[in-house]
Order: sequence, then structure tokens, then C-alpha cells
Amino acid sequence: MRSTDRSHVEFLGPPGAGKSAVHRRLTSNPQYYGGIYEDGLERLILDTDDGPAWLAYRLLPSHLRSYAETLVLQHPLRKRLFSEFLLEQPSFPDAMVGARQAASREPDQAASLLRDAAERYQLGIETVRPDERFCMDEGFMMGAVSVLWRGGDRLSLEAYFDRVPTPETLVYVTAPTAVCLRRQHNRKKSLADRHEVARMNDAQERHERACSRVVEAAEADDSITVVRVSNQGALEDAVSAVDRALRTDGCE
Repeated sequence: MRSTDRSHVEFLGPPGAGKSAVHRRLTSNPQYYGGIYEDGLERLILDTDDGPAWLAYRLLPSHLRSYAETLVLQHPLRKRLFSEFLLEQPSFPDAMVGARQAASREPDQAASLLRDAAERYQLGIETVRPDERFCMDEGFMMGAVSVLWRGGDRLSLEAYFDRVPTPETLVYVTAPTAVCLRRQHNRKKSLADRHEVARMNDAQERHERACSRVVEAAEADDSITVVRVSNQGALEDAVSAVDRALRTDGCE
């Protein structure tokens, strides 16, 4: 959506660029809120004066806590979050349908990722505090990347932007292809672990092209400020660069 009074920041970047690492480190600063599920859930419970329920939940053994979260907390909460989101974003189902129709590979997964982004966005805007900036790691812009990467060249980004809450600021984290591939190899977590890919280099480059296309569309949109950050060296350098940009982008 072009206009919204609920501004947020989104992070975008190809696998291995360090997008999530930069986001994680940045949101350890109390000025930035990552909207992580457990943090948001805790805030929702405390805001409803149900602190004893949260304490009881936290005292459960980890395996029972995970089971309770899934059955008792997560499913009802996610359903409610998505319903609340649709009340304010009634054209969003068109974005999901468009994603499913555009993706030539894993179309259901492409649409599912958009729903996940909607639920996390709603959780974030409901629980972010006045002195914080809400920063999404896997948001609607990465949702567009996921559609393009799955062969969704037919996706109209202009129409897509009209159907989702666009970020006020988009942080584009980059690194050379060789660096991204090396990092994925070192952490033993790569595109090939999650998807059937014939050649990692080709899959990585396709992902980078998808990121570039979304960023170019965002830069053409007057409502979005794009911040480009190179993450080749020390992680703290990239985090500091993002922090400086967010402090000076006129949004605080």
C-alpha cells in the first residue's frame, strides 16, 4: 500500500549476504524491535494482564512448552492476526493469488510465505512500542523475491506493492556471490538444502537478480527509501551502517 500510518523497516538480501545476521544484531538494540514471535507473544499476554498465564507457560519444560505453544497459543493467535490484518488490508488476498499464479515452481509455498509475512507484520505492529522502530527480517519485499525466484517473472511488482503494506525503509544487504556461497557452505545451510537446485551458482545468481528487481522497483516508488549496505567485512560495520542510515532517514 502506498500510504500507511504504520511505518516499518524491512530487510532484503540474497542467501549468504548476512541479512538475518544484520537484522538480529541491530534488533538487539532496544531502539529497534524485530517482532520475533516469542517476544511478540509475551508482549501480547502481558498487555492483556495475563501475566500468570505467561509465567506458567515459561515454567514448562522445553518440550512441553513447544507443544503448548503450537496447540494452545500459536494456531489461534496466527488465525486472529491474519484476520485482523485482512480487515486493514482487504486487497491482500489478491497478492497471494497473484503470487501463486505467477510462480512456476512451488506456487503454494510462495503464497504461504506471504501469509506468514502478514501474520508477523500484524504481530509486530500490535506489539511495537512508541520508542521503537519495527524492523522485519522476512517481510513483504522478501515475499516478492521468493515469487520471482520461483519463476514468477510475470509478477507485476507495481500491482503487488499496491496490495501489501510497503516499508517506509528497505535495507538491502549485499555481498559478492562468492562470499555468499562460501558463507552458506561454512554454515552448512544453503539454497540446495531447502530447494531442488541443479547448480548452486545459478540458483544464487537467480536469487540475486530477483533481489535487484525488487530493489529497483522500490527505488522507483517515492514512498520507499532504499538503504544499500555491503556486508563483506565485520558484521558490526554493516550493523553500524544500517543504524546510521535509519537515524538519518527522517523517520525518527
